[in-house]
Amino acid sequence: MGDTSSISNRPCLLCGPVLYLTVNKPLLSIIMKNTFFKIGIAAALAAAWISFAAPAEAQFSHSVVVMSGTVLSQESGKPTSVKVSVREAGDTAREITASTSNKETGKYLVVLQPGKKYWVHLESDSIMTQDVLVATPAVAQTEKLEQDFTVVLREVEDATKPSAPAQTN
Repeated sequence: MGDTSSISNRPCLLCGPVLYLTVNKPLLSIIMKNTFFKIGIAAALAAAWISFAAPAEAQFSHSVVVMSGTVLSQESGKPTSVKVSVREAGDTAREITASTSNKETGKYLVVLQPGKKYWVHLESDSIMTQDVLVATPAVAQTEKLEQDFTVVLREVEDATKPSAPAQTN
């Protein structure tokens, strides 16, 4: 096969047309059987290529605001895992993007459009639901926005505590 990459479309007796992709001395051979699988492999290969070939800073085709921060418990100051759901201020019925904060670090990240207002909805079974209005700066290039959140934990009833004695007449 040699040292060059090649793509060939050969029939398979069992499954029909199959696309074979061979990269440098068959280091990688991928058999793709359907469109969904092809898209998944293409995305995985693109992600791998970007992680090795892309510069440290992400490049976007238009300006965006990369909002990131930490979600901490008000009571303990420790990181908390919550769903960070983002909706446009004028259309709260439609979720624009979402992220889940890391349970170990509390960190989250979402990508937003500049010059807009968003409702950030924080929810989890372990916290009191919270909504925060955030305005992104109107910028002509990609910009970072640090936004930390402090959440209030729900009180959990302790099953080991004795309940109040029943009233008898």
